[in-house]
Amino acid sequence: MEAIVDTQNREIVGSGGHSISQIYLFLGRCFSYPKNEFYEAMKDIRVREEVWALLGGVPFKVKFNNCIPSPSLLQEEFETEYISTFDINPSRPLYETAYSREDMCARDIYEDLLRFYDYFDIKLSEQEKDYPDHLTVELEFMAFLSKKEGDATGSGVSPDPYRLAQLDFIERHLDKWVHKLDEKIQTKVNDPFYKGVSAFMKGFIKEHHLYLQTVLNRLN
Repeated sequence: MEAIVDTQNREIVGSGGHSISQIYLFLGRCFSYPKNEFYEAMKDIRVREEVWALLGGVPFKVKFNNCIPSPSLLQEEFETEYISTFDINPSRPLYETAYSREDMCARDIYEDLLRFYDYFDIKLSEQEKDYPDHLTVELEFMAFLSKKEGDATGSGVSPDPYRLAQLDFIERHLDKWVHKLDEKIQTKVNDPFYKGVSAFMKGFIKEHHLYLQTVLNRLN
């Protein structure tokens, strides 16, 4: 069975794999609880250089320009900032069901996400008690699908089923709420690190969405 594993145990930007997948993993890591390993890595300019290098392997243009600044706080303060920003404050949580939608209620969102995960034999981490609608889980799922796309292409198999799954997932989920989260972060969060990461994430998902529509001839 495939599984989404805890991003805390992954490299911040891993070597190998596929560029789109690695960028989604990086974004998921940015919105996970910031343990010391992550904090120290984001203080290192080489992480941004690695992200820039990964973008060179992406088949669409994304504005980056080293727009993700280093954390502005000390380690303990940065952890506290994460908790107060995303866990305690209900106005900017990292859960899709916290953002109102006209087409789906919270139960429908959960059920739809679980259908996606079950179809691809994805099992959420019981140890971490992951919720299916957490931003990190959704980003990791996109990383999984984009890696499968790359694997199919490298094996001479049509990657379109995985592209269709990514397009469907973006349109049914990420596209419905990531821009709302970004708006709250840009207006209500003080730390420039999260403002930079959020803006980059929104732009990356938007351009990936357009790319998938184009290659699948699904433009409106």
